[in-house]
Amino acid sequence: MSDLAGQPAMLSLRDIASTTQMAGIGRLLDEVRRLSGPSLGDLPGGEYGPAAQQLRRQTRSMPTSALRVGVQQALQLLDTRPWVDPQAYAASRCRLGILMSRRAVEDDWIARLEARRRRLGRFDDPRTRNALDADIQVRKQQRRRLIDRERHAARIVEEHQRGYQALCDWQVDHLQQLVQAQWHARTLLERQEQALDEVVAAPPPCLVAELGAPPRSPEARQVWRQGALAILRFRKDFGIQDPDRALGRPCAGASLRRSQVEVLIDQTRQLIHQRHQPFPLGESFNVPDLGLP
Repeated sequence: MSDLAGQPAMLSLRDIASTTQMAGIGRLLDEVRRLSGPSLGDLPGGEYGPAAQQLRRQTRSMPTSALRVGVQQALQLLDTRPWVDPQAYAASRCRLGILMSRRAVEDDWIARLEARRRRLGRFDDPRTRNALDADIQVRKQQRRRLIDRERHAARIVEEHQRGYQALCDWQVDHLQQLVQAQWHARTLLERQEQALDEVVAAPPPCLVAELGAPPRSPEARQVWRQGALAILRFRKDFGIQDPDRALGRPCAGASLRRSQVEVLIDQTRQLIHQRHQPFPLGESFNVPDLGLP
Protein backbone atom coordinates (compact mmCIF):
# COMPACT_ATOMS: atom_id res chain seq x y z
CA MET A 1 0.00 0.00 0.00
CA SER A 2 1.23 3.47 -0.80
CA ASP A 3 1.50 6.19 1.81
CA LEU A 4 -1.07 8.97 1.55
CA ALA A 5 1.40 11.41 3.08
CA GLY A 6 3.06 11.61 -0.32
CA GLN A 7 -0.03 13.12 -1.94
CA PRO A 8 -0.19 16.93 -2.06
CA ALA A 9 -3.75 17.02 -0.69
CA MET A 10 -2.70 15.01 2.36
CA LEU A 11 0.40 16.97 3.36
CA SER A 12 -1.37 18.59 6.29
CA LEU A 13 -3.02 15.44 7.63
CA ARG A 14 -0.36 15.28 10.31
CA ASP A 15 -2.29 18.22 11.82
CA ILE A 16 -5.44 16.10 12.21
CA ALA A 17 -5.61 15.08 15.86
CA SER A 18 -6.21 11.45 16.78
CA THR A 19 -9.01 10.61 19.20
CA THR A 20 -6.55 10.42 22.10
CA GLN A 21 -4.87 13.68 21.12
CA MET A 22 -8.22 15.42 20.74
CA ALA A 23 -9.30 14.19 24.17
CA GLY A 24 -6.09 15.61 25.64
CA ILE A 25 -6.67 18.99 24.00
CA GLY A 26 -10.26 19.10 25.21
CA ARG A 27 -9.30 18.12 28.74
CA LEU A 28 -6.54 20.73 28.85
CA LEU A 29 -8.80 23.56 27.71
CA ASP A 30 -11.54 22.50 30.15
CA GLU A 31 -9.13 22.27 33.08
CA VAL A 32 -7.53 25.63 32.33
CA ARG A 33 -11.00 27.18 31.96
CA ARG A 34 -11.89 25.94 35.46
CA LEU A 35 -8.78 27.70 36.76
CA SER A 36 -10.39 31.06 35.94
CA GLY A 37 -8.99 30.93 32.40
CA PRO A 38 -5.45 32.40 32.61
CA SER A 39 -4.75 34.43 29.47
CA LEU A 40 -2.05 36.47 27.76
CA GLY A 41 -3.27 39.51 29.66
CA ASP A 42 -2.09 37.88 32.90
CA LEU A 43 1.53 37.72 31.72
CA PRO A 44 4.01 40.44 32.72
CA GLY A 45 3.40 43.42 30.45
CA GLY A 46 -0.13 42.38 29.54
CA GLU A 47 -1.58 40.98 26.32
CA TYR A 48 0.73 43.00 24.07
CA GLY A 49 3.82 42.96 26.27
CA PRO A 50 7.15 41.28 25.40
CA ALA A 51 6.25 37.98 27.11
CA ALA A 52 2.97 37.66 25.20
CA GLN A 53 4.59 38.61 21.87
CA GLN A 54 7.35 36.06 22.38
CA LEU A 55 4.82 33.34 23.19
CA ARG A 56 2.89 34.10 20.00
CA ARG A 57 6.05 33.94 17.87
CA GLN A 58 7.28 30.72 19.45
CA THR A 59 3.90 29.01 19.11
CA ARG A 60 3.56 29.92 15.42
CA SER A 61 7.01 28.54 14.63
CA MET A 62 6.67 25.28 16.59
CA PRO A 63 5.98 22.05 14.66
CA THR A 64 2.75 20.24 15.41
CA SER A 65 4.57 17.40 17.14
CA ALA A 66 6.21 19.82 19.57
CA LEU A 67 2.87 21.45 20.33
CA ARG A 68 1.41 18.04 21.18
CA VAL A 69 4.33 17.32 23.48
CA GLY A 70 3.62 20.65 25.17
CA VAL A 71 -0.01 19.68 25.69
CA GLN A 72 0.99 16.36 27.26
CA GLN A 73 3.46 18.08 29.57
CA ALA A 74 0.78 20.56 30.60
CA LEU A 75 -1.62 17.72 31.39
CA GLN A 76 1.04 16.17 33.61
CA LEU A 77 1.51 19.54 35.30
CA LEU A 78 -2.23 19.84 35.91
CA ASP A 79 -2.15 16.50 37.68
CA THR A 80 0.13 18.07 40.31
CA ARG A 81 -2.20 20.94 41.22
CA PRO A 82 -3.75 21.01 44.69
CA TRP A 83 -7.10 19.27 44.73
CA VAL A 84 -10.22 21.23 45.64
CA ASP A 85 -13.87 20.21 45.71
CA PRO A 86 -16.15 23.17 44.92
CA GLN A 87 -19.31 21.27 45.80
CA ALA A 88 -17.95 20.11 49.15
CA TYR A 89 -16.73 23.64 49.91
CA ALA A 90 -20.13 25.12 49.09
CA ALA A 91 -21.88 22.45 51.19
CA SER A 92 -19.57 23.09 54.17
CA ARG A 93 -20.21 26.84 54.03
CA CYS A 94 -23.95 26.23 53.82
CA ARG A 95 -23.83 23.89 56.82
CA LEU A 96 -21.81 26.42 58.82
CA GLY A 97 -24.33 29.12 58.03
CA ILE A 98 -27.23 26.90 59.14
CA LEU A 99 -25.52 26.04 62.43
CA MET A 100 -24.76 29.71 63.13
CA SER A 101 -28.40 30.58 62.50
CA ARG A 102 -29.61 27.81 64.79
CA ARG A 103 -27.25 28.92 67.56
CA ALA A 104 -28.53 32.47 67.21
CA VAL A 105 -32.06 31.16 67.65
CA GLU A 106 -31.05 29.28 70.81
CA ASP A 107 -29.31 32.38 72.19
CA ASP A 108 -32.48 34.38 71.62
CA TRP A 109 -34.64 31.75 73.34
CA ILE A 110 -32.31 31.57 76.34
CA ALA A 111 -32.31 35.36 76.69
CA ARG A 112 -36.11 35.44 76.57
CA LEU A 113 -36.50 32.63 79.12
CA GLU A 114 -33.96 34.17 81.50
CA ALA A 115 -35.71 37.55 81.25
CA ARG A 116 -39.02 35.89 82.08
CA ARG A 117 -37.38 34.02 84.98
CA ARG A 118 -36.10 37.30 86.45
CA ARG A 119 -39.59 38.80 86.34
CA LEU A 120 -40.96 36.11 88.62
CA GLY A 121 -41.63 37.21 92.16
CA ARG A 122 -41.45 35.39 95.46
CA PHE A 123 -45.15 34.65 95.42
CA ASP A 124 -45.30 33.21 91.87
CA ASP A 125 -46.02 29.52 91.39
CA PRO A 126 -42.82 27.52 92.12
CA ARG A 127 -43.78 25.08 89.39
CA THR A 128 -43.50 27.89 86.83
CA ARG A 129 -40.07 28.81 88.20
CA ASN A 130 -38.89 25.17 88.06
CA ALA A 131 -40.24 24.72 84.56
CA LEU A 132 -38.41 27.82 83.35
CA ASP A 133 -35.16 26.69 85.01
CA ALA A 134 -35.45 23.26 83.35
CA ASP A 135 -36.23 24.80 79.97
CA ILE A 136 -33.23 27.14 80.27
CA GLN A 137 -30.92 24.24 81.09
CA VAL A 138 -32.17 22.22 78.11
CA ARG A 139 -31.68 25.19 75.81
CA LYS A 140 -28.15 25.76 77.14
CA GLN A 141 -27.26 22.10 76.53
CA GLN A 142 -28.57 22.37 72.98
CA ARG A 143 -26.54 25.54 72.50
CA ARG A 144 -23.34 23.82 73.72
CA ARG A 145 -23.88 21.00 71.24
CA LEU A 146 -24.53 23.52 68.47
CA ILE A 147 -21.34 25.40 69.38
CA ASP A 148 -19.31 22.18 69.13
CA ARG A 149 -20.85 21.35 65.75
CA GLU A 150 -20.35 24.94 64.57
CA ARG A 151 -16.67 24.85 65.49
CA HIS A 152 -16.22 21.57 63.66
CA ALA A 153 -17.97 23.00 60.58
CA ALA A 154 -15.79 26.11 60.75
CA ARG A 155 -12.65 23.94 60.77
CA ILE A 156 -13.87 22.14 57.65
CA VAL A 157 -14.51 25.46 55.91
CA GLU A 158 -11.02 26.63 56.88
CA GLU A 159 -9.52 23.45 55.40
CA HIS A 160 -11.30 24.12 52.11
CA GLN A 161 -10.14 27.73 52.17
CA ARG A 162 -6.54 26.62 52.69
CA GLY A 163 -6.93 24.28 49.73
CA TYR A 164 -8.19 27.09 47.53
CA GLN A 165 -5.34 29.32 48.66
CA ALA A 166 -2.86 26.57 47.78
CA LEU A 167 -4.49 26.25 44.35
CA CYS A 168 -4.22 30.01 43.80
CA ASP A 169 -0.56 29.95 44.79
CA TRP A 170 0.06 27.00 42.46
CA GLN A 171 -1.65 28.81 39.60
CA VAL A 172 0.47 31.92 40.14
CA ASP A 173 3.64 29.83 40.23
CA HIS A 174 2.76 28.08 36.93
CA LEU A 175 1.01 30.94 35.14
CA GLN A 176 3.49 31.01 32.25
CA GLN A 177 3.16 27.27 31.60
CA LEU A 178 -0.65 27.37 31.79
CA VAL A 179 -0.97 30.26 29.34
CA GLN A 180 1.53 28.62 27.01
CA ALA A 181 -0.31 25.29 27.13
CA GLN A 182 -3.60 27.02 26.37
CA TRP A 183 -2.07 28.63 23.29
CA HIS A 184 -0.55 25.33 22.20
CA ALA A 185 -3.95 23.63 22.40
CA ARG A 186 -5.73 26.41 20.51
CA THR A 187 -3.02 26.43 17.83
CA LEU A 188 -3.45 22.68 17.36
CA LEU A 189 -7.18 23.21 16.80
CA GLU A 190 -6.47 26.02 14.33
CA ARG A 191 -4.01 23.87 12.39
CA GLN A 192 -6.53 21.06 12.26
CA GLU A 193 -9.08 23.45 10.75
CA GLN A 194 -6.49 24.60 8.22
CA ALA A 195 -5.76 21.00 7.33
CA LEU A 196 -9.46 20.39 6.78
CA ASP A 197 -9.58 23.48 4.56
CA GLU A 198 -6.91 21.92 2.38
CA VAL A 199 -8.76 18.62 2.29
CA VAL A 200 -11.95 20.39 1.22
CA ALA A 201 -10.06 22.28 -1.47
CA ALA A 202 -8.44 19.09 -2.86
CA PRO A 203 -10.16 16.03 -1.35
CA PRO A 204 -8.44 12.67 -1.79
CA PRO A 205 -10.31 10.11 -3.91
CA CYS A 206 -11.12 7.88 -0.93
CA LEU A 207 -13.09 10.69 0.74
CA VAL A 208 -14.89 11.57 -2.47
CA ALA A 209 -15.84 7.92 -2.90
CA GLU A 210 -17.47 7.88 0.55
CA LEU A 211 -18.91 11.39 0.86
CA GLY A 212 -18.99 12.72 -2.68
CA ALA A 213 -17.36 15.98 -3.68
CA PRO A 214 -17.51 18.83 -1.13
CA PRO A 215 -20.81 20.70 -1.62
CA ARG A 216 -20.88 24.37 -2.53
CA SER A 217 -23.35 25.64 0.08
CA PRO A 218 -21.67 26.58 3.39
CA GLU A 219 -24.11 24.52 5.47
CA ALA A 220 -23.68 21.33 3.45
CA ARG A 221 -19.92 21.86 3.25
CA GLN A 222 -19.72 22.07 7.04
CA VAL A 223 -21.52 18.75 7.31
CA TRP A 224 -19.13 17.28 4.75
CA ARG A 225 -16.18 18.54 6.83
CA GLN A 226 -17.48 16.76 9.92
CA GLY A 227 -17.85 13.52 8.03
CA ALA A 228 -14.38 13.90 6.52
CA LEU A 229 -12.89 14.61 9.94
CA ALA A 230 -14.43 11.44 11.38
CA ILE A 231 -12.92 9.39 8.54
CA LEU A 232 -9.50 11.01 8.80
CA ARG A 233 -9.44 10.57 12.56
CA PHE A 234 -10.35 6.91 12.17
CA ARG A 235 -7.53 6.48 9.67
CA LYS A 236 -5.08 8.13 12.01
CA ASP A 237 -6.19 6.15 15.05
CA PHE A 238 -5.65 2.84 13.28
CA GLY A 239 -2.71 3.80 11.05
CA ILE A 240 -4.66 3.30 7.79
CA GLN A 241 -2.75 4.33 4.66
CA ASP A 242 -4.84 2.58 2.01
CA PRO A 243 -5.34 5.19 -0.76
CA ASP A 244 -8.42 3.45 -2.18
CA ARG A 245 -10.44 2.49 0.91
CA ALA A 246 -11.34 5.36 3.24
CA LEU A 247 -11.73 3.03 6.21
CA GLY A 248 -9.13 0.49 5.07
CA ARG A 249 -9.63 -3.24 5.31
CA PRO A 250 -11.88 -4.55 8.08
CA CYS A 251 -9.99 -5.67 11.18
CA ALA A 252 -11.19 -7.18 14.45
CA GLY A 253 -9.80 -4.46 16.71
CA ALA A 254 -11.61 -1.65 14.90
CA SER A 255 -14.97 -3.28 14.16
CA LEU A 256 -17.08 -1.29 16.63
CA ARG A 257 -15.46 2.02 15.81
CA ARG A 258 -15.67 1.27 12.10
CA SER A 259 -19.40 0.62 12.34
CA GLN A 260 -19.86 3.94 14.16
CA VAL A 261 -18.00 5.83 11.44
CA GLU A 262 -20.02 4.06 8.76
CA VAL A 263 -23.23 5.23 10.46
CA LEU A 264 -21.86 8.76 10.54
CA ILE A 265 -20.97 8.58 6.84
CA ASP A 266 -24.57 7.57 6.08
CA GLN A 267 -25.86 10.46 8.19
CA THR A 268 -23.53 12.84 6.38
CA ARG A 269 -24.82 11.78 2.97
CA GLN A 270 -28.44 12.14 4.11
CA LEU A 271 -27.89 15.60 5.58
CA ILE A 272 -26.07 16.83 2.49
CA HIS A 273 -28.88 15.73 0.19
CA GLN A 274 -31.89 16.87 2.24
CA ARG A 275 -32.19 20.08 0.28
CA HIS A 276 -35.61 21.13 1.59
CA GLN A 277 -34.81 20.93 5.30
CA PRO A 278 -32.48 23.07 7.42
CA PHE A 279 -29.15 21.63 8.43
CA PRO A 280 -28.97 20.88 12.16
CA LEU A 281 -25.49 22.33 12.53
CA GLY A 282 -26.11 23.20 16.15
CA GLU A 283 -26.41 19.49 17.02
CA SER A 284 -23.67 16.88 16.92
CA PHE A 285 -23.99 13.62 15.03
CA ASN A 286 -25.68 10.89 17.03
CA VAL A 287 -22.58 8.70 17.06
CA PRO A 288 -20.63 8.14 20.32
CA ASP A 289 -16.88 8.34 20.96
CA LEU A 290 -15.68 9.61 17.60
CA GLY A 291 -13.62 12.39 19.09
CA LEU A 292 -15.29 15.12 17.05
CA PRO A 293 -15.06 18.70 18.35
